[in-house]
Amino acid sequence: MKFMIHALTFSMTALFATSVSTALAQESAADNITVEDGYVRAVPPVSPTSAAFMKLTNTAQSTHQLKSAESDISEFVELHTHTMGENGMHEMRKVEQIELPAGETTELKPGGLHVMFINLKNPVAPDSQVDVKLNFEDGSSKQLTLPVMKMAPMQGMDHSKHMDHSQHSK
Repeated sequence: MKFMIHALTFSMTALFATSVSTALAQESAADNITVEDGYVRAVPPVSPTSAAFMKLTNTAQSTHQLKSAESDISEFVELHTHTMGENGMHEMRKVEQIELPAGETTELKPGGLHVMFINLKNPVAPDSQVDVKLNFEDGSSKQLTLPVMKMAPMQGMDHSKHMDHSQHSK
């Protein structure tokens, strides 16, 4: 009888552990990433590009990666960052992913990491909204609707030498 009680206790413990690990495994990166203060930069009607900025907080106990973003406002959407060029001016470049360390907030901001919209299909006007989908390393995604906000131009930006977007033309 004692053996059966131990066997039953072991079986129930194993079942509980399996249930908990299955529940944790089913939680996606998108479930663990919160988005705050997101917006898209309003640009003049002639501008071919704009960008989205936000704070991404990873509430998980493991690192996640933002792998890509999507939106129907432009032909291309890329993850970008700014680096300091040899001439002391900021230069923009594409990144393959954005690391989202466990328990930390990663800020996508002007002059740093951001979501870049290339070859805008229509003007991005203040007080409108833009739908953006964030895609994570595990295949999960998070759908956002971001407000468009007017911003002052960035100081020290050398737009004459930033990434050439002509390769995105049809």
